[in-house]
This record gives sequence, C-alpha cells and structure tokens, in this order.
Amino acid sequence: MDGVDVRKGGSRGGIILAPSSTCRLRRGAADYGVQPTQPQITPTMNIKKTAPLLFLVCLGWATSSFASIFYVRPTGSDANSGTSWPSAKKTIQAAINAASAGDTVIVNDGTYTLTSPITISSAIVLSSVNGASATVLDGQQSVRCVSITDPGAIVNGFTVQNGRARTGGGIYCINGTIENCTVLNNIATGNDSGDGLGGGIYVSNGNVRFCNVHNNTANSVVANQYSNSASGGGIYSVNGAIANSTISDNLCTANYANGGGGDLNGGTLTKCQVTGNSATALFYPSGGGINASPGATIDGCVISGNSTTATETGAYTTCDANGGGFYIGNGSTVQNTLVFGNSSNAPYGFAGGGGGWSSGSTVRNCSITGNSVNAPSNTSQAQGGGMLWGYSDTCVNNIITFNSAPVNADNSDVNASSYPQYVNCWISADPLFVNASASDFHLSPNSPCINAGVNQAWMTGAQDLDGNARIINTSVDIGAYEFTTTPPTPTELGNISTRMNVGTSDDVLIGGIIIKGNAPKKVIIRAIGPELTQYGVPGALRDPTLELHNGSGAIIGRNDNWGTTIRGGVITSDQVAEMRASGLAPSDSHESAIISTLQPGSYTAIVRGVNNTTGIALIEVYDLDATADANLANISTRGLVGTGDSAMIGGLIILGSTPEKVIVRALGPELTAHGVTGALQNPTLELHDSHGNLIAFNDNWKESQRTEISATGLAPTDDRESAIVATLPPGNYTAIVHGVNGTTGVALVEVYKLN
Repeated sequence: MDGVDVRKGGSRGGIILAPSSTCRLRRGAADYGVQPTQPQITPTMNIKKTAPLLFLVCLGWATSSFASIFYVRPTGSDANSGTSWPSAKKTIQAAINAASAGDTVIVNDGTYTLTSPITISSAIVLSSVNGASATVLDGQQSVRCVSITDPGAIVNGFTVQNGRARTGGGIYCINGTIENCTVLNNIATGNDSGDGLGGGIYVSNGNVRFCNVHNNTANSVVANQYSNSASGGGIYSVNGAIANSTISDNLCTANYANGGGGDLNGGTLTKCQVTGNSATALFYPSGGGINASPGATIDGCVISGNSTTATETGAYTTCDANGGGFYIGNGSTVQNTLVFGNSSNAPYGFAGGGGGWSSGSTVRNCSITGNSVNAPSNTSQAQGGGMLWGYSDTCVNNIITFNSAPVNADNSDVNASSYPQYVNCWISADPLFVNASASDFHLSPNSPCINAGVNQAWMTGAQDLDGNARIINTSVDIGAYEFTTTPPTPTELGNISTRMNVGTSDDVLIGGIIIKGNAPKKVIIRAIGPELTQYGVPGALRDPTLELHNGSGAIIGRNDNWGTTIRGGVITSDQVAEMRASGLAPSDSHESAIISTLQPGSYTAIVRGVNNTTGIALIEVYDLDATADANLANISTRGLVGTGDSAMIGGLIILGSTPEKVIVRALGPELTAHGVTGALQNPTLELHDSHGNLIAFNDNWKESQRTEISATGLAPTDDRESAIVATLPPGNYTAIVHGVNGTTGVALVEVYKLN
C-alpha cells in the first residue's frame, strides 16, 4: 500500500504508524520571523501520488496503546529496571526476561560474551542501536548464540559469532525473523543424536533477510562412516524465506555433505548472493552453493565460485561430487539466476554438473556459464560442465554455454541421464554477452537471445536478475537478464507527510518545502484533521486551516475548508473542481487544501486550528506533475512533541532500485537559540522499516556514529539532540521522535539524502 506503513505490535507494541513521508523539518516563516533556509546538503525528494483513502484507512489503527522499550548496555546492571539508558540492564537475557510480547529490547554497542544462548520465546523485538558492526554476540565456541521460538520475535542488527551447537551454531530460529545480521565463524557439529545442520543459522518457517552469513561450518563427528552427515554450512532451512542476503565462504564437510552455502528443504531463496562456499565429503558432496529439495525455489540469485569436492582417494571409487553451484530435486525450481564460476571435483570418482545438478525439477531463465567439472583419475567420469540432468527435468529459456570439462569428458555444457524437456534454450553457442571476461553477463544489443524465449504464466509480475520486468517487449529474453536500454531507476526520497499534534503560537504544525529543478512544479498541499477521527485517531483537529508562505515569509495562499476557494497570491481561480479531479480532495468539508504551481525555491506550509483550537492533524504534499523537470526536496515539519499518539511521526519512502544513504535528525534544544519557546530538551529518535521493525535508535548523537555523523556536515549543534546515518534499501520507513522520560516540547525532524 503506497503512502502508509502501519504495523500491529512491532517495536512499541500497539501500532507503529507511518504516514509515509519524507520529513525535513524547518522552523517556521512569516509569523515567527524566521525564513526557511537551504540545508547544507540538499536531498532530492520526489512525492509519489497516493490515494488518500488508503492512507487514512491505515491511520485507523493508531489508537492502540504503546508497549515498552528495555535498554541494554555493557556498563548497565541487571538489578536495574532497564526502562531507560541510565537504568539499562547489563545482559540481553535479563532485558528479554523483563519484557513482554510486543516490547522491544534495544542493545547498545559492545561485545556480549555468552555462556548460554539468548532465548526469545515471545513476540519481542531484539535490536541493536548501531547495527551489526558495532554490536557482537559471541558464543565463545561453546554455546549457540541465539534461540528464537516465537513467530513474532525479531532479531535485528547484530554480529553473531563463535557459536556452536548441533543445529544452528549461531542462531536457531523457529517461525521468527532474523534481519540485518552478520553471522560468522559458527559451527554446527553432527553427533550420535543427529546430523550437523546449519553452521550459521537453522531456520524453520521463519525469515532471514538482509543478512551476511559468512565463514560458518557444518560438520560431523559420528564414528560410523555411513552416518557421518552434515547439511547447510551457512544456513539450513525448512520452509524458510531467505532474501536479500549474502551467503559466502561457508563449508559443509562430512562423509555426506549437502549444501556448502545452504540446504533448503522447501521454502525460498530470493535475491541472494551465494559465493565461495564448499561442500566437501569423503563420499557424496552435493550443492557447493545450495542444495535444495523438495519443492524449494531459488529466484533472482547470483551463485558463483562455489564447489563440491569428493575427497576419497581410491579405496571407494564410486564417490560422486555433484552440483558445484546448486543441486536440486523433487519439484524444486531455479529461475532468473546467474550461475558462473562453480565447479564439481572428484579426484577418484565421478564429478557432475559444475554449474548445477537437477532431477525432477525446473530450471528457467537462468544464465549458466563458466562452470567446470574435473575428474583427474578418469576424465570420462566428468559430466556436464554446465548442467547434469537427472530424470523428468524441464529446461526453459536458459543460456548454458562456455562451460568446461576435461578432454574425453561427456559434454562440456550439458549431460543427462535422461534428457530434459528443452524449451527455447541457448546451449553451446555464443549468446553475445556484454563482457564475459569481466563477469558482465548482460545481453549485448545484437544478442540472438533477445526476444527469443517463450512466455509463461509465471512471468507475470516477475523480475529478472536486475529487478526489471521479466518481459519488457512482447517476448521474454533467454537467460537471467532482460535486455534494456533504460538506465536503472534513480534512487529518490518520496511521498512526504507528517502527523502530529497541532497547538497554538509556536506549537502549530509547520512544514517546509523546497522545490528544486529547472521548471515549476504543480502540487497539492492538504491539512487533514476531522476524517482521522473515524479511523480511530483520538483528539483530531476539528477544523484545520492552511497557509502557504514563500521564501521571504509572505503569505501566497490560504484555505479554510477546501470546498471554498480563497483567491489571492498563487490562487487565481476556483479550485474545487480541480481538487475533485485530482482524486485527492479531502473527505471532510472542514479540511483544507491548496493546489499551486510553484517555481523552484523554498516554501512553508502552516497548519492551525480555527479559533486557536488544537488537536492531531496531518500535513501532506503530493506531486501533481511528475513529468516536470523539477522535484520536491527537503520537506520538513516542526511542531509539538507529546506522548502516546501525540509523538512526532514522520515517514519516508525510498524509491528506485538502489539503496540510499540518509541522515535523520531530531532537533530540540538548538531551537531555543532561534526564539522558539518550549523546545523539547532531550529528543530521542527511532527509525523503523516497513514492517515496523526498529532499524536504529539514538539518544544523544555523540554516543554513537559520531564520526560518521560529523562527516556529513549535518551534526546537531547540541549533544542532547539525536541523529542516525543509515543506508536504506528502497521501501517505506518511519521516524518517531519522543522526549526522554515522557517529556514534551517543540522539536524538528529532518531527513537528508547523502548520496
């Protein structure tokens, strides 16, 4: 849903409400004697037009009560309450034990050594302040680091290292979510109780996303050589969803080793990098990168530089090393995936499928190239440098070429026990990649694979490896990439709005707008209040008025009740019909709106209550002319921060196809020097993702990220103010400003684009 992000529960229990806006707050203009000024770094923020009904329906959840936050820092004490930084607990488990379902535990920087696993058995969010690089959970090679057994539990932003267990050496997760974590140097060791499963992570019916799973090991110490098995050097998944993660340099080693990088028993692996992993076994290694069966799906991944190696040296010559890149079976699917530079190796046995091995499964729209098989003792036992097919496979729209096998081996590119159903594949011929020697496997403009595939129903809404539509022209291209001359979508901040309490005098709602570019920009600005009530927002402003000021502070437009146009300034004609035609007319007659075509420059929108009434209101800006060579930038809001539903809530959407580095600031004390009375003396800042999960928290900007914040040139001037620097993938985010210990006052929240 565009324009809003609402989550039940989450880091504050209740509801995290994100009227999806990019808020660059500034002091007011005109009536307050302060004119808007350009920031030191000017971001580019485009407003995305959003249906107002969808926006407000979600606001209806905003009345749920907030839950609690508990704090942990290395210098804390478990005798403390944990309800603030001064009273923080020392150990993470103590804070979790004090929390209830819906609460959040926030952990400050440091290395937390463990003598027993951190156990989360209820819907608690466990999140670091400054991410995985600053916050380490260390199992000291003696215990598993984290155990999750609740579907609402989330672990966010930690390095999880040196854990050891039979299943999930680093993290054991049933139904919960692991995100933004680095999981490394953990070990899962099989014993007489069972196989070693998931050196880094064991996940069942849960989620792993935006993680780096690196240098973990699954092995076995079982004495019986035929029971010595291990699976999933990096991750072992049972119907899990793994996405947007890097799985690298992991090892699965035993007599029978499955999945150096990961072993999928159902579930999905989406938009992941799987590189440099190894499955090494005395007898049967399979899936150097990924082993997947039954019914698993691998979609939009890069699988490169992985290997399987059978280490048996002659006494048992029927050993097999299969699927250097991937090994799939029993109704699994690999699609939109690049498979290159993988290998299968068996010095004294059979080596098959350097790129991949498949049986009873489907491989479609993949590029499989530069892979190899090696069987030095008998080159004829090296089969299928690119693919080795088993039985009842389907091969559709794939490029399988430039793979290798030794002299006298069977088929450098493909080999099969039973040849699959081939549909529009490009095998053992030059597809005219852009630059294969530089690992650029996009199609060049004259490639014979462009528009040469067969369209299938699954492609509707699907994406290629670059995130482009799977079908750009009338027919799909062969391989992992669609050919396109369109450059990647630029990253922008968009969809600007803020909801907060509207007071009087300095406590009115003040939004700053900057239009950048070479042309005017047509926008609609709305002040919403009464209609919030029907969606459960308490204390809504019953009759908001709206003023628009230019950069000099002069009023250039005003409205009180959108159905009655007030001519003057930039408003030269009746706007009622135009508002209705825009689809963004407010639903309550007491609400206000202005349509204006504004020249590049700075503007201020001010929301007040008629006759100095007060209440919660929403200010919004929508772009009505997306084709103009101009964009909305540095939208900001200043107003009164209260408690509960009267906290300052700003939203931002990052649009495009690449991550964006931003700084978010919450200012209070420094406003006093500019004549603002009642400034919030100690603001805290939370940044949440589209699921309501806490990405980062800050109270006093110098306590974390000091160097990085200072380098932006946008460090707050008062140590009590808060700031967060983050690199965010495209999506919806929410910034929430509170006062420490429930204090209130006037504050400013800002978002700058740094790239």
